[in-house]
Amino acid sequence: MSIHIGLNNLDVSSYGEQTVLAGCINDADSMQSLAAGQGFQTRRMVDEEATADAVIEAISDAANTLRSGDMLFLTYSGHGSQVSDVDGDEADGLDETWCLYDRMLIDDELSQLWSRFEAGVRILMLSDSCHSGTVAKLIKERKLAASPQLRDMFSPTAIKPPKVTTRALAVRGGGTPPPAVATAARPAPLAPVAADAQRIPPAAAGEVTFRWLDPSARRRSIEKNGGLYGTLQRLIGRDVDDGVQASVILISGCQDNQLSADGDGNGLFTETLLKVWNDGGFSGDYRAFHKAILDLMPSTQSPNYFTTGASNPTFEAQHPFTLTTDATNEPVASSLWVTGPETMDRSDAPPTFRVNGGPNPYFIFEITSEARLFDTGNVGDGERTDDNFYGSWSDSAHHSGTEYSLPQAVWDRLKQADTLYYRIGSTEASTGWGNYMVSTPDQQYDLAPSISLSGDAVSGEEEQPVDDGAASGLPSISGPDSMAADDPAPSFTIDRAGAPYAVVEVATDGALFADDTSRTDDNFYATWQDSDLLTGDQWDMPDTVWSRLAPAGAIYYRVGTTTSETGWDNYTVSTEDGDGDQAPMISVGATRSRTKNRPRALAPAMA
Repeated sequence: MSIHIGLNNLDVSSYGEQTVLAGCINDADSMQSLAAGQGFQTRRMVDEEATADAVIEAISDAANTLRSGDMLFLTYSGHGSQVSDVDGDEADGLDETWCLYDRMLIDDELSQLWSRFEAGVRILMLSDSCHSGTVAKLIKERKLAASPQLRDMFSPTAIKPPKVTTRALAVRGGGTPPPAVATAARPAPLAPVAADAQRIPPAAAGEVTFRWLDPSARRRSIEKNGGLYGTLQRLIGRDVDDGVQASVILISGCQDNQLSADGDGNGLFTETLLKVWNDGGFSGDYRAFHKAILDLMPSTQSPNYFTTGASNPTFEAQHPFTLTTDATNEPVASSLWVTGPETMDRSDAPPTFRVNGGPNPYFIFEITSEARLFDTGNVGDGERTDDNFYGSWSDSAHHSGTEYSLPQAVWDRLKQADTLYYRIGSTEASTGWGNYMVSTPDQQYDLAPSISLSGDAVSGEEEQPVDDGAASGLPSISGPDSMAADDPAPSFTIDRAGAPYAVVEVATDGALFADDTSRTDDNFYATWQDSDLLTGDQWDMPDTVWSRLAPAGAIYYRVGTTTSETGWDNYTVSTEDGDGDQAPMISVGATRSRTKNRPRALAPAMA
């Protein structure tokens, strides 16, 4: 899973008058795109979405979901600051903070969150922010802003005039915050901060803006939340890192005593990271990745490499952003998983699966004979068909509960394969794709759990023999084994076994061959109802009959023969009345056109 936080703006009522950053949301978007390309289930949180409560909840959800071998990729881009250390765990007497929309998040809080992850989870955190906040840094900040060395690192469009807001920020794009964000009315903005010597003057033309929280804004936040910050530090206590069983790698945009430069495109750190990554062209481990970024940065901004929690040399030695997942997909409480039989015979009844939707109450089910078809972004139009892929979303609402049984018609279509791969996706609502996530990410399709099939196979494209009528002297009829509801009406091949005339009967229930009192136009049709006796070797079902019967999902059929053109002399049927459930059947599944309607798995996965 990955979470990408970007804040160009902060709540004015919480921080006072603000210098607005330019590249932080771009950073979040760039990191989300990178993560999606690597197979992560991504979530983006920007500006007013990124409150302290919402970010804590998102990380907590990851802690509740991820299991040993899984990975959290967390990125932050925005203002960085510091608050006085009251619990004595910092040598410099200051705790570093992220400036979230409504308040600062203290590094102690992050450490506490890390302790909630189980052993074996890998956490990679990238932080493009400043870790400075004292008034003594003011002179250094002004000198760096005008430094030609640093300015030359950016394209001309990255050097910008100051952007200052003195009003509360509106919700971006006219939307509303997600459920994780409090929707109560925000407090009225505080009075403008009086001018004082601690305030950083706006950047002059041709100067670089830094992601350092203005001291006056820091002071306003401490005035409003100082009691909370101190309480959190005392409650969390010292040496929380000793309780972290997960393995954490942090690559930050600068050292604690340095500043991170902003930009109109990306921040300098993020821009350099993306250049080194080179769309996956970088080769090396995490330490080599950090060093390659460091080598391209100015001496005024030196990205830091830091590890905490359980030592994990294997993690550090991996190629950056490498995913490994427990391919056995074993059920663990609160995680997202699905399990089913490992082997089956094709003559078996359709399989049933155990399901846990993780943090969401609703789920969808997907199964395919080609695992690569899970990779939505790399599947072309027409590659998914009813004969190689099925998603429950194509013909039913989202499911709830702890079990899922594959429909008979789907089983009949897909069981001709040697192996079937499956996964679930879960959502927070019975309709729509909110907080969508999947048990096996698209690009990790080869790790999806599977069923190995054995037994005799009959291709759904071949006509299925009804019986051995030719050998027994009885008439026989054969037709498709499975079809989609929007396919053209089916055709059947008839063997009259020497009789000159035939009739065909079709029904949604085999019992209707014997029970003529329950027949209706929507469950039964016979050629003798509206046409002459048949004399050819093929019968095409009328379109009107197909449209009436197909919604039932199953159509049973049989043929009867007679030696009389006007009566029922020597009448013989391929399936006796009392054996209707043994008659051949067409399994009718979802329409083919609807198999393209599910959204891409990664975009809404945690967006």
